[in-house]
Amino acid sequence: MTDAGWLPQVSASASLLISIAALAFTGLSYKDRRRQDRRDLFLKLHERLVEADLQRGRRLLFTRARTVEAVQRMRDEEPDDFDLINRAVAMLDVAGLYVARGYVDKQDFLAEWGGVYARAWLSADAFLTVRLGDLRGGREGWPHFRALGAEAAAALGTPDPPPIPDRVSPGADTDGAA
Repeated sequence: MTDAGWLPQVSASASLLISIAALAFTGLSYKDRRRQDRRDLFLKLHERLVEADLQRGRRLLFTRARTVEAVQRMRDEEPDDFDLINRAVAMLDVAGLYVARGYVDKQDFLAEWGGVYARAWLSADAFLTVRLGDLRGGREGWPHFRALGAEAAAALGTPDPPPIPDRVSPGADTDGAA
C-alpha cells in the first residue's frame, strides 16, 4: 500500500494559499475602488463648481461685495445677486467639508481650486459679516469654507482677512439658513 498522508496536508496548504491570495486581491480591489470613487467625486465637485450660477456668484463676490454697506444694499435691493453669492459660498463650504473628511484629496483640490478658493476667502469678509449677522441663535456659518479658505490663502502667501466672529448675537432677524 502507498502512504497518502501527504494529500490532506497539501490540500490544506493550497486552500490556505488560495484564501490569502483572495484576501490580498480583495484588499487591492477595495483600495483601487476607493481611489476611483474619490476621483469621481472630485470630478463631480469640479463640474458643480464650474457651473454658471456658481461662477456668477463668485464673480459678484469678487466685484460687488467689497464692503458691508455694499453687501447690505445688495441683500436689500438685489436679493437674487445676494443669493448667488450665498450659493457660491455654500458650495465652497461643501467642498471644504469634502476635503476635511477626506472624500476628495486635499492636494488635488488645492492644486485645481486653491487660487480661486483663496481669492473667494479673501473677498468674503464683508459678505460673511453681513450673512453671519443674519443668523439667528448664534449659529456658525460655513466652518469648512472658513477653515480651508484660511489655509488656501496661507498657501498663496496672502494674509487672512480680519476674523469673522464664530458666534453672532441671537437678536438677528432673518431665517437663519446658511
